Amino acid sequence: MSFTVKLRFEKRWQHVYCYLRLIFKFSNFQIATFLICFLLIPFTSGAQTATASTKEKEYQIGDWIPVDLFVSAASNNQVAFPNLKDSISPIIEVANYNPVDTVKKGGQNEYHQLVNLIVFDTGQIMLPRFQFLVNSNGKLDTIVSESILVHVAGVKIDTTKDIKPIKEPLKIPLTFKEILPFLIGTIILALIAALIAWYIIERKRKNQPVDEKYLLPPHVWALKELDKLQRDKLWQTGAVKNYYSRLTDIARTYIELRYHISAMERTTDELMSAMHKGMMKQSLKKDLNEVLVMSDFVKFAKAQPDFIENENSMRIIKEFIDKTKQLEEEKKPLTQKD
Repeated sequence: MSFTVKLRFEKRWQHVYCYLRLIFKFSNFQIATFLICFLLIPFTSGAQTATASTKEKEYQIGDWIPVDLFVSAASNNQVAFPNLKDSISPIIEVANYNPVDTVKKGGQNEYHQLVNLIVFDTGQIMLPRFQFLVNSNGKLDTIVSESILVHVAGVKIDTTKDIKPIKEPLKIPLTFKEILPFLIGTIILALIAALIAWYIIERKRKNQPVDEKYLLPPHVWALKELDKLQRDKLWQTGAVKNYYSRLTDIARTYIELRYHISAMERTTDELMSAMHKGMMKQSLKKDLNEVLVMSDFVKFAKAQPDFIENENSMRIIKEFIDKTKQLEEEKKPLTQKD
């Protein structure tokens, strides 16, 4: 469907009276020639038209209705198309529109723009007029297209069939491109969390005082701890079990630091088996075993050694440490003699 609107030209017909007076001064041929030129000049040199058209007359509700906007104007004129918004009326919305396309034909410019409308109503629908602004050498004028009548049909419902339940939304699988931002964000958060945890652990580790037993040689630390134990006088005050627990703990810790044997987790028999013959004299091993067995009896069988056995246990542990200590000279690598 196509409609055309001719631009009205002002002040042209106001001089009709003057032209009629000239008729009586010229011949019929001259009069006809003059009138033809007068009538053709405005329509050939400055004719401007605007149309709006659709390809079909029937549409279904919710369908896109493509409307072709067309304007023809002189090449020296400037044409502004309407500024379309999302909604034209309560029942008509703009789905999208293409950029204005310009084609030059002779002294005229032809402008095309495709606008897709959506109608949310049924029946005979009158599409609105579209206004175009024309700038002709500084003179602004408006040309308007005619309205378009279309028929919008509703969705056909088969009443003979049962009502079906509403379908659930379609589940569209996510693409890697959609997941990538979340994946990158998760990795960044994980790295930040790891850095924070590392910083906290390192800070605590640096602030935590280092155990003295890792700073001193094993025998120096062990003898120092034995001196503290003697000064506490535990067995003299009846704390025999505590005395033997500390005494054997010092001995086992010394063995771990000196021989790198996990002595604290082993039983007495397991520890003796782990200390092979090449490590120390068998007499020292035998004396150590007696103290460890005595300690087991005190802790688990509630044995009560006399003061001689208590002092003798301290002496044996000190002697064991003194005779098995590793001297600084032994740690240094052997060098060839000159």
